[in-house]
Amino acid sequence: MFHALKNLFDLRQDQHDHDVIDHSIRAGVRIGGTNLWVLFFAILIASVGLNVNSAAVIVGAMLISPLMRPILGIGYGAAISDFALIRSAARSLLIFAVLSVLTSSLYFLASPLTQAQSELVARTTPNLWDVLIAFFGGCAGIIAQTRREESTVIPGAAIATALMPPLCTVGYGLATHNWDFLLGAAYLFAINAFFIALSTFLFVKLMGFPEHEQATPTLQRRAHAVIAIGVLALALPSGYLAYGMVRDQMFLATSKEVLRELETEPGSFVLSREVSVRARRVAVTLGGTPLPAAAQARLSGQLRSGGFSKATLVVRHVGQEKIDLVALREELKRDVYNSTIDELRDRASKADELNLQLSKMQEAKALQGEIIREVLAQYPSIQRISIADGTAATRPDTASQANESTPATAPAAGNQAPTAVTIVLIQAQPALDNGDLDRIKAGLGVRLQGARLELVQLPAPPQPAAVAQNNRRKSGPDKRT
Repeated sequence: MFHALKNLFDLRQDQHDHDVIDHSIRAGVRIGGTNLWVLFFAILIASVGLNVNSAAVIVGAMLISPLMRPILGIGYGAAISDFALIRSAARSLLIFAVLSVLTSSLYFLASPLTQAQSELVARTTPNLWDVLIAFFGGCAGIIAQTRREESTVIPGAAIATALMPPLCTVGYGLATHNWDFLLGAAYLFAINAFFIALSTFLFVKLMGFPEHEQATPTLQRRAHAVIAIGVLALALPSGYLAYGMVRDQMFLATSKEVLRELETEPGSFVLSREVSVRARRVAVTLGGTPLPAAAQARLSGQLRSGGFSKATLVVRHVGQEKIDLVALREELKRDVYNSTIDELRDRASKADELNLQLSKMQEAKALQGEIIREVLAQYPSIQRISIADGTAATRPDTASQANESTPATAPAAGNQAPTAVTIVLIQAQPALDNGDLDRIKAGLGVRLQGARLELVQLPAPPQPAAVAQNNRRKSGPDKRT
């Protein structure tokens, strides 16, 4: 069983030759030429994406960024004891990082958009999860680098570890003198770079690459000490930040539960609420019946039950003194504003619906006009034609008779429900025969896309005496005796 699992996870099955891997990693470390141009454009793309808050643009910049290759070179050089490669890769990474920061700083100095968007803010608060992402991303990256066939693993690892956006955020902090952004983003980049290099070092050792130089025991101990210090220096602060973030989320969840129970208290209602995560404080203004002391003590204990011993629940009542009228007024303003926005959105939605219906009616009228012109051109004997939308229904006691005399498009027997129909009225002189009426009806059905039709031929209007006499002259002499 163990042997089968070992073969299943054996990395040597599709591993490339050591010489090919070594050449590929060293080529990615080089400065100049293609790498510098690609890096320059990737910096600008990432800066624009962060500036306009576009995640898709940021992902595109991370896909083309060459920043990950020098970091892989550092880890690979440390694993095979090639100190020249370590120095070369570290120099390349430093130049890449400085160029990235300077370019992004110049962009943000020139950009008219100075507001920090959510994509920028997200790169300023690293935590333990960023350590894990960087380590696992580096593991995937070095494994993909050593395979015979190319895959999407390296671009995916570059996206996951996000090396370019933190450097651009450092440039934003430098351009706007926002030192919190600068320090937070620099810390995130250091986490990503170190743990990618560490995972590369471990997997190169695991895959048994031959060492370039035989390191002395003293040098090995120094290298291990540097690695341990780096892990502690970067992982411990991030772990502390992750712990604080988890605690904040737990306090928010507990606060929501306490507020939900306050809303269900009989005889009272919540007028305003304020939750301060940093101060571990929940302040509520109630109206109606004052909250009993026992209920307030119970809710305070519930708020502190999650390990927040210093959490406080402040409950005010509208009948008490020192009410925070400013907070109450702001809460009422927010409620009015939200209700107004909802009403405006509802009205806008109804207006859009009415405009759509009006547009459809106008299209239908235009189509009916075209149909009338076509029918008049094809049948010169037609004197008048009208098309209108209407509603038809069949009386139950005449349904069977109607079915015998009406065409196939008439309502079925016993169907008492009114149905929408398109009524076509025709007056012709001389009157059209059934064949012409059937052809007109078939053509209308095609043009009106299968609409339910009612085609009715009305008697032609009586002609004036003068017109009748003129027609008789044209037809021949009067044969009256």
